[in-house]
Amino acid sequence: MKKETGALPKAALLTHVDGSYGNVVDAAKVGKICREYGVPFLLNTAYSSGRMPVDGKKLNADFITCSGHKSWAAGGGNVGILAVTEEYKRVLAPSGKYASKPLEILGCSSRGSATVALMASFPHVKERIKRWDEEVERARWLASELEKTGVNQLGEAPKNHDLAFYTSDALYKISETHKKKRFFLYEELKERGIVGIKAGLTKQFKLSTYGKTRAQVEHIAGAFKEIIANHLNV
Repeated sequence: MKKETGALPKAALLTHVDGSYGNVVDAAKVGKICREYGVPFLLNTAYSSGRMPVDGKKLNADFITCSGHKSWAAGGGNVGILAVTEEYKRVLAPSGKYASKPLEILGCSSRGSATVALMASFPHVKERIKRWDEEVERARWLASELEKTGVNQLGEAPKNHDLAFYTSDALYKISETHKKKRFFLYEELKERGIVGIKAGLTKQFKLSTYGKTRAQVEHIAGAFKEIIANHLNV
């Protein structure tokens, strides 16, 4: 950018884990480059902090944003977390008229039950991220089992995250002749106690195994195998 415009960017923004494929990027490397050039580095951790270990210092981040409802266990509501290094805490300068009001927060900040839920989730979140290696192992195992049925995981492989994006010609083929068309997969999974995949998706869909036990992940794998075998007679 400096070569093209003659100036460095005001800041760099990077998404730690994308919300479709679950690819984990090398944030520390990007942060290191930003430090070398003196460019503030903002890391979006909507799909990482709260479910996996995130160390802002190790990632060379100046700002970290966290989504309360995506990965933090705070449920719904307009709530999140912003972490700022000491060097950049000036961005939270208070209003001269209202000392408790940061100037850059337009309108009203988060309040009520969503904020209380976020605060209450801290002890649970602190413990569950210690089991991140187990979460990744289960996601990798499921991906390997589904590939045996022709349901293929796209993106980073082997997985380093619980969220995965899959594609399946077999399931799409079934949907073309099934009486429920492309909604058949959702209905059959639901009959087996499995929810999460959006209704109407067969050829491409994403799913997460976060928080599931090994037995539950095995049940998911078995359900896909059974559905495909029943309809394709394989």
